[in-house]
Amino acid sequence: MSFSSSSRLSLHHVSIAMIVMLEYLQTIMVAFASSYISGGIDAAPEEFSLAAACYAAVAVVMILSHRWLVQQFGYRTMLRLSLLSFGIGALMCGCANNVPEFIVGRMVQAVGGAAFFTASRVQILHYQGKARIPAMLAMPVGIIFGSGLAPVLAAFMVENYSWRGMFLIMVPLALLVDIVVARAVPEREPVENEQPDELHPRGVLMLAGGIFLLQFALERARFDLFSNGLHLWALGFFAVAILLGTLWHEWRRETPLISYREFTSERYVLGLSVYCFGYLIVSACNYILPVFMVQGLGIAVQNTGLLMGLSTLIGVPVAFGHLKLMMRWPYIKYYLLCGLGLLLIFGVMMERLSEDVPLATMVIPVMLLSGLFMPLVLGTAAAGTFRGVEEKVFTHAYQVKNAMREVANSMGLSWATIILQMRSNLHYHRLAESTGQMSPWYGGAGVGADPWGLLTNPSSSSLAQLGVALTRQSTLMACQDFFWGVGMVALLAAVLVAWQRRFI
Repeated sequence: MSFSSSSRLSLHHVSIAMIVMLEYLQTIMVAFASSYISGGIDAAPEEFSLAAACYAAVAVVMILSHRWLVQQFGYRTMLRLSLLSFGIGALMCGCANNVPEFIVGRMVQAVGGAAFFTASRVQILHYQGKARIPAMLAMPVGIIFGSGLAPVLAAFMVENYSWRGMFLIMVPLALLVDIVVARAVPEREPVENEQPDELHPRGVLMLAGGIFLLQFALERARFDLFSNGLHLWALGFFAVAILLGTLWHEWRRETPLISYREFTSERYVLGLSVYCFGYLIVSACNYILPVFMVQGLGIAVQNTGLLMGLSTLIGVPVAFGHLKLMMRWPYIKYYLLCGLGLLLIFGVMMERLSEDVPLATMVIPVMLLSGLFMPLVLGTAAAGTFRGVEEKVFTHAYQVKNAMREVANSMGLSWATIILQMRSNLHYHRLAESTGQMSPWYGGAGVGADPWGLLTNPSSSSLAQLGVALTRQSTLMACQDFFWGVGMVALLAAVLVAWQRRFI
């Protein structure tokens, strides 16, 4: 397939953006409306967590098998098969009536959706020199549009239709992307490796087992960290040992599935660390923000989705400006420090918000996270991590990065959930101790000092009203603690970035 035609060229740019947008759109919609999905299929939190672990485990295996699949089927055919699997999985999820049906649907989605991020980035390698710049911009545009539209669309669906609409709408979208891919994406690889990848059954089994156990431990930590913490730590270490064994198994082979030896370097590892940090923060904040706004501040779901979505779309011009600046002043450290400074400001501003804050006040801090931090930090990591990686092994290097992304997203979600549970429980008990007959100060201020009617035969409705108020206030305070922690983590990360001399 020739790229000389200007119409074909522009359509190929569209395909790069649409492929990655599809994956981000579905992933963020599921995260945003997880409580609605859980209620719709009658899933306990542990069961919904298992669905997430199964999705991530399948996705990691498929990501690391990406180039081998391309070599078996060709790029265009592999992508079209992936879109078919993604669409069938979305249809299964949208029609699911119970937890097993939903889990199977998500696993089928993962078989297809795992290819999108890597494929979008690898397609950029078809271009050389200045012709690569528009292609490089197409990918972040797709990511930002997918991330921005997801909360808006999810909020609209759950408020006006059903959570099922978030999955069913992906079927025609996958069909639309398939039409574009069939016309624009070539069958051949952009850069072919002289030595084809080789799939080793034992290595794949070890990889699949290790990833599933690690994801399962991370997801279960949200619920069993204190009751079965020792078992979870043991399971996590066992999973890591299996994955290290898989790495050793691949490293020593002449024809590995992933040629780690050819691209692993100090710069690459440091870049993965920056990526991991960014994904952890974004994943955790994407979970906490809707909780903070809807449950803590009492903002309507649709307004929450609209605010988060529009704030993310600000990142489109930021990504364009960032790329131009990077081409002229390629100083990685300073862009990272700028992004971390914005994250620190975001944490401080969010920590100071209270119940009576107007919606407009939240625009700036949310924009700092979604519209500025993400393009600056993740975009800078992309520019620095793969510098020096040869194009013949670029696909492998990017596959490993995307596999790490799945694990980092799970870790961010688990840590955010654990922090929220710990701090909200602490604040709830402290607030309860200062309310009603449990506190000698309650009711000691004269007239109007018994707002809940707790001193004289409180009714069940008064107690219920008190419970709702305490839960809301404790959730608000827990989220404020989380944002304060984000600010402190940003400050510590900025000190480390300023101190290091390797990733500059």
